[in-house]
Amino acid sequence: METKAILFDLDGVILDSEKEYRRFWLQAAEELGRPLKEDVVLQLRSCDSSIARKIVDEAAGERGAYDRIRARRKILMKEFLSEHTYELKPGVRAFLEKCRDLPVRKVIVTSSTPEEKMPELERLGIGQYFDGFVSVKEVKRGKPFPDVYLFACRKLGLEPGECLAIEDSPNGVRSAYDAGVKVVMVPDLTGPTDELRRMCRVADRIEEVMEYLNN
Repeated sequence: METKAILFDLDGVILDSEKEYRRFWLQAAEELGRPLKEDVVLQLRSCDSSIARKIVDEAAGERGAYDRIRARRKILMKEFLSEHTYELKPGVRAFLEKCRDLPVRKVIVTSSTPEEKMPELERLGIGQYFDGFVSVKEVKRGKPFPDVYLFACRKLGLEPGECLAIEDSPNGVRSAYDAGVKVVMVPDLTGPTDELRRMCRVADRIEEVMEYLNN
């Protein structure tokens, strides 16, 4: 089916930000006396809060640990961003430039909100490449549930099979796959498992996604 829209995850696909989220989840947990293992933190990428809460509370052995650690993580992130900025993932600007003249819409589908991230995209000079921004805050459940991708397709007036998602995390891949959207995974902090490979194509770099647009 012809691809009529590209749906971009943001953190880890467009912005090189996942490493900072990982860093500050680990730091916040350590500061609060509830250290988390890295494999636990990696499960939180693009993760619905109801699932993330269970993961963290169980790992930390404390009910309410997720909310306390997340609150501290947000403070650490804010302090970091007051002095630093995110960079683009390699190849993103060139890929967006190649997509500029294609007859496809380019929409961000993310756990963040436009108020949080659009200023960053404008600062990086890529805001003009996108035709829309869809946040999980607009739906009941976040990734890995399919809600946000189904909502994005309805908003665009397209069938899921007419859309292609670019994702970096397992939760994001599952969300798009379960919505019926074609998926290409561009791994960031972790590579694909055999299970994920059955759900998506895998590209080492975002530039390679171009060959999958109509395949």
